[in-house]
Amino acid sequence: MDDELAPAIAGLVQRCWPGAALSSLARLAGDFSTRRYLRGTLAGGGAPASVVVMVLAGSGLPLSSEELGVFAEPPRELPFLDVHRLLTAIGAPVPAIYRADVAAGLLLLEDGGNVLLWDRVSSTPAEAEALYRRAIDALLILHTRGTAHPDRTSIAFAQRFDARLYLWELEHFLEYGVERRLGVSLGARARAAWRTSFDAIAAELAGGELVLSHRDFHSWNILMRGDAPLLIDFQDALLAPPEYDLASLLTDRITPRVVTPAMEARLLAYYWAARGKRVDAERRRRYALAALHRTVKVIGRIHYVALEKHKPAPLAFLPDVLATVRRLLAEVSLPGGLAVEFAALPWPKDAAASARPS
Repeated sequence: MDDELAPAIAGLVQRCWPGAALSSLARLAGDFSTRRYLRGTLAGGGAPASVVVMVLAGSGLPLSSEELGVFAEPPRELPFLDVHRLLTAIGAPVPAIYRADVAAGLLLLEDGGNVLLWDRVSSTPAEAEALYRRAIDALLILHTRGTAHPDRTSIAFAQRFDARLYLWELEHFLEYGVERRLGVSLGARARAAWRTSFDAIAAELAGGELVLSHRDFHSWNILMRGDAPLLIDFQDALLAPPEYDLASLLTDRITPRVVTPAMEARLLAYYWAARGKRVDAERRRRYALAALHRTVKVIGRIHYVALEKHKPAPLAFLPDVLATVRRLLAEVSLPGGLAVEFAALPWPKDAAASARPS
C-alpha cells in the first residue's frame, strides 16, 4: 500500500463498490508497454476478491504504439475502452472493466490471474498444441465475427495495416535494430538494397484480405483460466491480414522453442480449416512474409525499448528472434538485398553482448 496512487485507487474502489475497502496493492510484471499494472485485494461491499489496476502513462488518450497515433483527428476515447466495447459485443474473451477514471489515469479490471499461455505451454509442452488451438478458437472470433460486425464506429476499423505502416515498422528496424544498436551506418547502396525488399514485402502484404486483428496476439498477451483463454493488451486492434495474428501467435519471441515447424503447419491448417479453406502455397507464402515482417519489426522494437524506454530485459529474446528471421529468409524469396544484408550484419551471439552499449 506504499504506492502513491493507493488513495486514488481506494477511492475508485469505493465508488465502484460502496462499502468495499482496498486491502493491499502489489505490482505486476510489465512487458513492452508504457502502462503499469497493480493487483489490488479487496474486502467487503460485494467487491471481487481482487482487481487489476491499469495505470495509464502520460496524459491525454495515448496509444501504446506510436506508429498508430496518426489520425485525421485525435481519438475522443481511450482506445482500450473503445476496443473493449467492440470485443465484448462480438463475444471475445476479455476481462471486464469495472470502472474507468481516465482523468485520473486509472482503470479497474477483472483479475484474470497470473497464468500466461506461455507459462502453460512451456511447463506442459505435451499440451501445447491443444492450448494453441484454443487460442486460435478465440482468434477466430475476432477474424470472423469481428470483421463482420455491423457497427463500424470503433477506432479499430479506422486504421489498417497498409504499405505505409509496413514500411514504417521496417524502417524502425533499420533505425533501432541496425544503426542505433549495432552502430552500423548504412550507405546509399545498402539502404537501397534493404528498401527494395521492404517495398516488396509491404506491397504483397498490403494487397490481401483484411480482418479485425488483435495486433499483439501472442503467448504473453493471453491469460489462461483453466483451459480457457482470456485476451489482454488489445488496444491497438486494427484491420490486418489474418496471417499477421497467426504469425504473432506462432513465432513471437521464444515461441519456436515449443512450436516446431511441424506443429506450426498443423496449427495453420487448423485455422484455415475452421474458415473452410486450406493452406495452399499462396497462403503459406503470405504467412511466411507476415512472420518475416513482424519478426524483423520485433528486433527493432526490442532495441527501441532497451534504448529509449530503458527496459533491457527483452534483449534476452534476441537470439531466438534472430534464428526465426533466418529460418523465414530461407523459406521466402524476395527481390533486393534483405537476406544478404541481414546475414552480413554483426549480430551479437548472446543477449549480454546486445545489451552492451555500442
